[in-house]
Amino acid sequence: MKNLFRFRKHITAMAIILFLSFFAYVVNASIDGRTGRTLKTSTSGCSCHSSRDVATSVVITGPSSVNTGSTNTYTLTIHRATKTGAGCDIATRNGTLAPVSSTLHLSNSELTQNTNIPMVNNEVQFLFSYTAPASPVTDTIFATGLATNSDGNESGDVWNWASSFRVNVLPPPKILNLTVMIEGFYNTGTGNMINDTVRVYLRNTSAPYAAVDSATGFLNNAGSASFSFLNAVNGTPYYIRVKHRNSIETWSAGGNSFISNSMSYNFTTSGSQAFGSNQIQVGTKWTMFSGDVDQEGTVDLSDGSLIDNDAYNFETGYRATDVNGDEVTDLGDAVFADNNGFNFVGKITP
Repeated sequence: MKNLFRFRKHITAMAIILFLSFFAYVVNASIDGRTGRTLKTSTSGCSCHSSRDVATSVVITGPSSVNTGSTNTYTLTIHRATKTGAGCDIATRNGTLAPVSSTLHLSNSELTQNTNIPMVNNEVQFLFSYTAPASPVTDTIFATGLATNSDGNESGDVWNWASSFRVNVLPPPKILNLTVMIEGFYNTGTGNMINDTVRVYLRNTSAPYAAVDSATGFLNNAGSASFSFLNAVNGTPYYIRVKHRNSIETWSAGGNSFISNSMSYNFTTSGSQAFGSNQIQVGTKWTMFSGDVDQEGTVDLSDGSLIDNDAYNFETGYRATDVNGDEVTDLGDAVFADNNGFNFVGKITP
């Protein structure tokens, strides 16, 4: 009998210990945050804290487009009039989350608060990082926000979901490091070129040579600039087509490929760097032909006429008729149109 009595006492004691441990776990889990409460995995939210309250504002902000493998910072803002504390659960479908604010910790691959977080003026912000997956995808960041009375009881607390935040995970841009010079803008005495903007197109190397992507860049006085493309892929050859406001469009001699997201091309080293060797040598540099003011693909009387008209009217500033880049349209610009028109200069393309 004594042994039976002792056994029952032992069982009772164990049951009490287990109950207290479970109670402590529940209390601590509530204070320290819970996971699995977002729309990623649940439709009940923080149901232990009454029902959903649409007056509680829960908003995710941050970049909506990121590159594969990149890490970016986001903010979760919770606001509710009359409330003084807050908690949250943040989840993502494909990326990786990490706390930025010291008030957050990672649990079950989700982020939740360390304890009841005091609001300031009925609002609190949680900062966190999102690392994009290695492959392109449309991902989602989910969040549930809790607004509390900070009294240790669940009664009177309210919660709401944030709108699911879509993140477009894109491949990293392909960077073209290009050097190209413009005949009228290049000074053989200084070896420098007047800076100006060009647009570069990447085009397929098979007919009909469709454009894959384009980008603008500002050439420095060495004729160099970097261009970023989102639609190009590594290992695929592209023609490089360069357009300038008053020059003959110029294509690369052949197809060129990005390797590890990078490509370099220099038109200035040889006339044969251009398709059909369609460049003119100025000093030691090979340059794009100047004078195609109307951008119809040839240098002819129509270009000369536009220059003459603006020169007659003493036009100045950034104009297509300013062929030598000095911001004054005059005889100095007409020379390029006359010379290249006399030589029947026009674009040469595949």
